[in-house]
Amino acid sequence: MHTIHDVAVVGAGPAGLSAAFELTRAGFTPLVLEQTSAVGDVWRHHYDGLRLNSGRYYSALAGSKFPLSAGSWPTRDAVVDLLESMPARGGFAVQTGVEIEKISYDSQQDSWQITSTDNQQFASRAVIIAVGANRIPVIPEWEGKNTFTGKIIHSSQFRNAQDYAGKHVLIVGSGNSSAEIASRLTEYAASVTMSIRTPPQILPKSIYGIPLIGIGVWTSRLPRAWVDTLLALLRRTMIGDLSAYGLPSPTLPMSKQYAINNVVPILYYPFVEDVRAGRIKIIGTIQKIANQDVEVLSTVSAIQNTGGTTTILQPDVIVAGTGFRTGFSELIQVPGIINERGKPVVTSDQEFPQAPRMYFIGQVNPLSGQLNEIRQEAGKIARKLRTQLSHN
Repeated sequence: MHTIHDVAVVGAGPAGLSAAFELTRAGFTPLVLEQTSAVGDVWRHHYDGLRLNSGRYYSALAGSKFPLSAGSWPTRDAVVDLLESMPARGGFAVQTGVEIEKISYDSQQDSWQITSTDNQQFASRAVIIAVGANRIPVIPEWEGKNTFTGKIIHSSQFRNAQDYAGKHVLIVGSGNSSAEIASRLTEYAASVTMSIRTPPQILPKSIYGIPLIGIGVWTSRLPRAWVDTLLALLRRTMIGDLSAYGLPSPTLPMSKQYAINNVVPILYYPFVEDVRAGRIKIIGTIQKIANQDVEVLSTVSAIQNTGGTTTILQPDVIVAGTGFRTGFSELIQVPGIINERGKPVVTSDQEFPQAPRMYFIGQVNPLSGQLNEIRQEAGKIARKLRTQLSHN
């Protein structure tokens, strides 16, 4: 019979490494399994120029702060350096190159059975799912998509704006990545157009030097309506009305809009300047594609993005910042633990009745910052498991 570990951690990004760090500190020797070939690989392959919107102080992970040399807004490479150092500093090991295919609960052994795509078998009394919500890129099946004569890539494949010099680029989506990619492209591309379905929330990255994430931390215990009012005020006074440039203000308060689409506000301020200057043109959703022609709604509606006049674009490249799906329904063999949107119905140290000692970390991205949330979740889960798995 193979070894039954106390705790297995599936995924070794910021969430998995933070969980492993806290588990080791709690006296466990966690089994940490990572799909990529090296710790930090997912961040290593993010686009050039990426910086954390949460700032140095609010981005610290379990037992791991960014050095002062990382600056106020740590770069992609600074994140990679921090992640690479965590196993050695935390005193735990990571098995890389292990892609997990299935996780199921064995009630007879009261343990979790973990199977990799190459049929390796692992068992543990507890399991922490840390693979992240941005697991499987999603590109919509636009009508005529397969006839497009240009190139279609997901935003997760975007690396360097210079690669698109002289190209006509259409970016689809209004998340932070889409906004930053659009702005970076303005320096090199022949034209940059952004297709938006829902008018995004846009907020300042910092206020008088204080990261917006810090305000999110300070206001996290206030009534949601108060926070929505504060954020609406910040948008009006520091971002302004962009309706004249094709970008109407959202009709819903931020908390309600986030509950619907789970998209955090755009915090990359150059995007606002580029929209005002006309360097980024805003249009509505893609209706259909026919060879080189992409038919889109001419404008973005603040209420609904259906009907209205259309226009034809002829982009060389479509960059789809259209989100991800978790793939948890296929990965985790526990009925009812994943909802219809592919999200777990429990997070942090919460347990699902039919999934004893299974925890999810890194699934929530609040205004107080995802990395900040991960650090707190890791401690909560480790403390709970220390109680649950204490040996008789």
